[in-house]
Amino acid sequence: MNAIHVSSQRIDKDDRPGSRPYRVHVAQRIPLSPSFVRLVFEGDDLVNFGTDGFDQRMKLLLPLDGNRWGDPDMCSPQAVQQGSWWERWCALPPKDRNPMRTYTIRAIDPQSCQLTVDCVLHANPGPAGAFAQRAQPGDEIFVIGPDAHSIHSAEGIDFHPGDAKHLLLIGDETAVPGIGGILSSLHQASWHGQGMVLLEIPYQEDIAALKQTEGFRNAEDLGLTVDWVARSQSCHATEPTIERGASLITRMRKYAATNQTMLNPGRASANGAASQSSALEDVDVDKDLLWETPESATGRSFYSWMAGEASVIRTLRRMIVQQFGVNRSAVAFMGYWRAGKPEM
Repeated sequence: MNAIHVSSQRIDKDDRPGSRPYRVHVAQRIPLSPSFVRLVFEGDDLVNFGTDGFDQRMKLLLPLDGNRWGDPDMCSPQAVQQGSWWERWCALPPKDRNPMRTYTIRAIDPQSCQLTVDCVLHANPGPAGAFAQRAQPGDEIFVIGPDAHSIHSAEGIDFHPGDAKHLLLIGDETAVPGIGGILSSLHQASWHGQGMVLLEIPYQEDIAALKQTEGFRNAEDLGLTVDWVARSQSCHATEPTIERGASLITRMRKYAATNQTMLNPGRASANGAASQSSALEDVDVDKDLLWETPESATGRSFYSWMAGEASVIRTLRRMIVQQFGVNRSAVAFMGYWRAGKPEM
């Protein structure tokens, strides 16, 4: 369990599955910046949606052509109580299996029955990106999210800092909603420490808008510095001026060089490099999922969370563990997506 506690609903819990489907509709579609749009969903059942916070994952179940649902009874009381939504979805013929994509809970208000999800807009979008681009108030959708009535409702949270008071959060645009959720939860828990947030996003125009969203606008109150870099100076530019991931790697190296004693206490050499490297197996990100999120450990002073394009995260993973000697139990790394591959 995290040493940082985020308040949740005061309800009786049982051993039912940790997540369930909710049938909702789009209440608002709010453009945030050239690369981000916010979808606010409403549905009466969201009164039962879990509120465990941090970077908790959820899924959007997207309509088939003609606004068709392969299993329109996924939210029936029997299906919810049995927790059979996954088996029912898998059992559908491929032509009737609605596409499912993973997102981060940006905010949830069970009292108003509203769920907020921030989506990244891409050129040539897949099913989820296309839905986010065209969504209109009233559009129906299923979301798969935590069940507040389950003792397992906190499943899907990958941020486990323990009692660490030094944080390093790193990500590209796909990690912005997760990091925003983390910062909002830390603020809610009245956490205070020190650390850095390194973000790389598509356009300079994105930065001003994202700085004002929940979590980010309160980061300094937590003791965290947020450092933004855009790959292009304008959304009208034909080519990015910075290669994807390059700024994250450069800034990670600079951060480590000036914080080596904290990253690897007792094992840093005079030149700032780790005196010995940690064993770390390689991951072929074209074939395998890059995902390791250790549970929290007491007595840890430093913790890092990094997510984004898998090949970039693989490089950062090697750097922080092998080059700078950070213990793997203090690092969570997640390849959210792979350049040139279909969205997941």
